[in-house]
Amino acid sequence: MRGVRLLWQIALPAVVLVVVSLAVLSWGASHLLYEFHIERTRADLQARAALVEHALGESLARGDRDHIDAVARRLASLAGMRVTVVGADGTVYGESERDPELLDNHADRPEIAEAMRGGEGSAIRFSDTVELPMMYAARAVRGPDAAVAAVVRTGLPLADVEAAVAALRGRAALAALALAAVATALGLWMARRITRPLEQLEQMADAYLSGEASPHPPSGGSREVTSLSSAVQRLARELDARIRSLVAERNEQQAVLGSMVEAVLAVDMHERVMALNAAGAEVFDVEPETAVGRSIQEVARNSELHRFVAEALAADAPLEGEIAVHGEPRRFLQAHGAPVRDRDGSRIGAVIVLNDVTRMRQLETVRRDFVANVSHELKTPVTSIKGFLETLLGGAMHDEENRQRFLEIASRQADRLGAIIDDLLLLSRVEQDSDQHQVERSITDLAPVLAGAADVCALQAEGKSIELRVRCEAGLQARINGALVEQALVNLIGNAIKYSDQASVVEIEGRREREDAVLEVRDSGTGIEAEHLPRLFERFYRVDKARSRALGGTGLGLAIVKHIAQAQGGTVTVESRPGTGSAFALRFRAA
Repeated sequence: MRGVRLLWQIALPAVVLVVVSLAVLSWGASHLLYEFHIERTRADLQARAALVEHALGESLARGDRDHIDAVARRLASLAGMRVTVVGADGTVYGESERDPELLDNHADRPEIAEAMRGGEGSAIRFSDTVELPMMYAARAVRGPDAAVAAVVRTGLPLADVEAAVAALRGRAALAALALAAVATALGLWMARRITRPLEQLEQMADAYLSGEASPHPPSGGSREVTSLSSAVQRLARELDARIRSLVAERNEQQAVLGSMVEAVLAVDMHERVMALNAAGAEVFDVEPETAVGRSIQEVARNSELHRFVAEALAADAPLEGEIAVHGEPRRFLQAHGAPVRDRDGSRIGAVIVLNDVTRMRQLETVRRDFVANVSHELKTPVTSIKGFLETLLGGAMHDEENRQRFLEIASRQADRLGAIIDDLLLLSRVEQDSDQHQVERSITDLAPVLAGAADVCALQAEGKSIELRVRCEAGLQARINGALVEQALVNLIGNAIKYSDQASVVEIEGRREREDAVLEVRDSGTGIEAEHLPRLFERFYRVDKARSRALGGTGLGLAIVKHIAQAQGGTVTVESRPGTGSAFALRFRAA
């Protein structure tokens, strides 16, 4: 979580202090100003009362109320104030605002009572006469005997006084605001002078982090900032040298580990992953970055691997083992484990090297199955031929009827043996050419290839009165080896004829599907159970072994078709359901 910037940590308290101080000073000054103006107004009213007394001197001595009232009204109008003249008994002699005859006795008015007692009086109160808050100043007028003969009172509406005070307060507030603005600007400027070099230091550090060789150091800072900048530069150079060294070592290690086809896994003593190369990540189906730091139990859910890791961590010498990775497909890993030690010789973990031997196991299984299947397939005709020959040699050769039949059976078995050998040689040649990338291909029109395969199988089809229907889109081409593809089609068409009923139809079609050229052979024969489809293209695999041998099959035809397709970058697929027939399709990239 990021904190508050230093600029505001310095500027805000200073600004708040200035504003609060000015507010307090402004309030105090405003209060003093108000008191001062009130006192000044009171003194001014007293002075005006003295002038009124002077103007009414003779009238007061004579007690001429009419003249007193007239003068009071005239002076009040000229001076913009209220003038009241009250006798010693409180009777109103003159009043600038109302008819004196209508006013009640004023002896109880606070300012008048105070003036009668002490010579002068003042008050701020609400006037019932003018119905406004007023400020009054009263002055006693004494006779020859020094006794109070009358009281002269002057007054101003309090609103006028407060308006004058408000005007003064406004000017004072504007001055305070201007002063606050100047103080705030000055505070921000000073805080900026302090924080700017620190921000430049931060920018310099960021520049070092982004890889810039020599960023600009802060300028205009204090001696402390300059020293800190120099220390940061030294630290950055030292860290850069160390980081470059570590990066070079890491890159070398990653290059070595990444180039290894074997999976390499390093774990610490707590069975947490320290390192995992790309091959290991592929084996465990994880990302190398996310695997590091996690326990081996989280990275790979394989009890055999967990057990081997525990044994490797406990072993003092390298050990070997084998681990089966369950899944689809199942994989077999040859494991080599050895302890890992630090410079002091203390054990810090173990390194596990896993070599995928699944392909080798599969090849061994295929080789064993192939040898067993070849031995079985060859043994049957050889045993049959040998048996009939031994029978003939045992005396049956003199029986003309049996001799002819036995020789025909031996001949058929010899033909079957030759067919198996021919198919094995063809399959071997296709596989060899595919492995060595020696299958010659060229852009070929597919219509003649389909027609040629149908012609080869025409005699076989006539034997069962089967119609071969050939259709091909005009201009359909693919980059293939025409002879091999024709051989694959002959195998597919031959199988369709074998497993179709008399007088049925076998369709041979060439069409374009998106970017592929599809060569399809469809029949309406017995069909194939779904459980047999995944293994249909294996060598010597038969759905119905007795029927296949009875029809003269070698068990290698579909395997040859698959390898011919794969050798040219194509595929072969099958769709079939019992009782509805089968559809075999060769797919190649269309030209």
